[in-house]
Amino acid sequence: MEKANRPSRDMPASLEGPEAEAARSSALRILDLVTTKETYHPIHWPAWKKWLIASTYCLLQTLVAMLSTSYISAEIPLQAKFGGSTQVVALGQSLFIAGTAVGPLFLGPLSDIGGRKWVYVVSILVYALCQIGCALALNLPMVIIFMFLSGVAGSTALSNVAGTISDLFGATDNAGQPMALFVMSANTGPSIGSVIGEWIADNPHMGLNWIFWINVVFAGAFSAAMACIPETLPRVVIARAVRRASSLQQVEAATDSAEKAIAQSKINILKEMRFVTTMAFRIMFTEPIVTFLGLFNGFAYGLLFLYLDGIFDVFVVNNNLSVIGADLTYLNFVVGVVVMFTIFVPIQTTLFVRDKRKNGGVSRPESRFLLSLVTVWGFPASLFWFAFTSSGNVSYWSPVIAGGVLGVADPLLWLSMLNYITDTYPHVAASAVSAFLIPSFLLAAGCVHIGIVMFDNLSTKWAFAVLAFVSLGVVALVYVLYFYGRVLRKKSKLARAQD
Repeated sequence: MEKANRPSRDMPASLEGPEAEAARSSALRILDLVTTKETYHPIHWPAWKKWLIASTYCLLQTLVAMLSTSYISAEIPLQAKFGGSTQVVALGQSLFIAGTAVGPLFLGPLSDIGGRKWVYVVSILVYALCQIGCALALNLPMVIIFMFLSGVAGSTALSNVAGTISDLFGATDNAGQPMALFVMSANTGPSIGSVIGEWIADNPHMGLNWIFWINVVFAGAFSAAMACIPETLPRVVIARAVRRASSLQQVEAATDSAEKAIAQSKINILKEMRFVTTMAFRIMFTEPIVTFLGLFNGFAYGLLFLYLDGIFDVFVVNNNLSVIGADLTYLNFVVGVVVMFTIFVPIQTTLFVRDKRKNGGVSRPESRFLLSLVTVWGFPASLFWFAFTSSGNVSYWSPVIAGGVLGVADPLLWLSMLNYITDTYPHVAASAVSAFLIPSFLLAAGCVHIGIVMFDNLSTKWAFAVLAFVSLGVVALVYVLYFYGRVLRKKSKLARAQD
C-alpha cells in the first residue's frame, strides 16, 4: 500500500509558476492521493457491475446525441410555423452543439471533485425541463435558446461519461473496450437521430412537438435510474468505504495508508469554485496536446454533420431516393461503429498489450494510436471515394459504402484520442476530456452552418473533395503524436510524464 505522504506520481517535486498554483489547490492535492492500488478503488469492482454502469451511461449519451440530428427534421416545420431563414432555424442545432461545449467547463471539473452521480441526475433533469421548453415554445427564439440550454445540461452525457469509464477501468489492458462503447454510443446517436426525427415528423399522430417530448420521457426515466447507480469517483468511493469500516480496529489499521488520508480529506465545493470554473480552461490553454486534439476532433466530429448536410443532394437529387430513404443511408455510420467495436477495437487492445509488455509492463499513452497509424488513412480515402462517386453516375451503394468506411475511421480515431487523454491526465480525467470537447464541439457547431454554405455553392463532388484534402492534416497529427507524444508530455504541467 502506498503511503499518504508519498510524493506525487505524476507531478514533479519542484513546481513553479502556474504549475505551483495548480499544485496548491486542495482539490488537486487530495486527488493526487488516489491510486488504483487502494483496496476500495472502483477499478476493483466486479466486471459485470462496471460494465452495467458504463453501458447505462453510454445509452444516456446515445439519447442526448440523438437530438443533434433529430432537430434537423424539425427545421422545416419550425420554419413553416415561426418563419425565419434556413441559417437562423439551423441555429437551434448549432447552439445545441455549442451548449455541449459550454457545459463541460463547469460540469466536468465539478464531477472531478464533488462526485459524478448527482451531477448526472440533476443535469439530465434540467435537460428534460429544457426540452419541455422547446416543445411548448411560443416563437423561434425560444426554441433556439432552450436548445442551447439543452446542450449545456445534456453535455454531462458527453463529457462526464469518459471520466466515469476512467474511474472504473483506468489504464488497464481492457480499458479500450468500454471507451469504445462510449465512442460507439456517441456516433450512434447522431446516426439514428435523423431517421427517428423524420419518422416522428411524418407521423400524423405525433408531429413536430414529439421530436422534443420523446426526449423528455427518456430523460426523466434515465434520471430516475441514475439515482440508483452508485458513485464512481474514486476519491468519494474510497472515503465512504473506509468510513463504513465495520470496526474501529479496521479504521485504525489504515492510519498510515493513503486510504485513511483520503477518508479524512474533505473538499469544500464552494471554496473550490475557482478550481471548478478554471480547470477546464487551464488545461485547454496550457496543454497544447489537449487543444490540438480537440481542434482535429472538431473536424472529425463535424464531418458527421457535414455529411448529413450533403445527404439530400447526393441521394435525393443525384440518385432519386426518397427523403426517408436518404436518411436511412446515414445508418452506414452505425454499421461502421459496430465493425469498429467488434473487429478493430480487439486488434488495438492486442497491440496495446503487446506494446506494454515490450515497455516493461508499463503502458505508453502513445500506444493507443498504434492501429490508427493505419486506419487514419480511411479519412482521406473514404472522402475522396465518396466525392467522386456522389454525382449519380454510379450506383448509390458506392457512396453508402464509402460513408461506412468513414464510419469506421472516424470513431476509431476519436477512441484513440479519448484513451490517450484519460491515460495522460488520470487525476483530472473529466476536466481534461471537457477541455478536449470544448474546441471539438465549437468547431462542430460551426460545421452545421459551413455545410449549408458549401452545398449551396459547390457541387457534392468538390464539397467532399475539399473535406478530403483537409483531412490529410488529421493523418499528420496522428503520426506527430505517436512519435513525439512522450516529448510533449514531459513538457506538460499536469500530464503523466513517466512511462
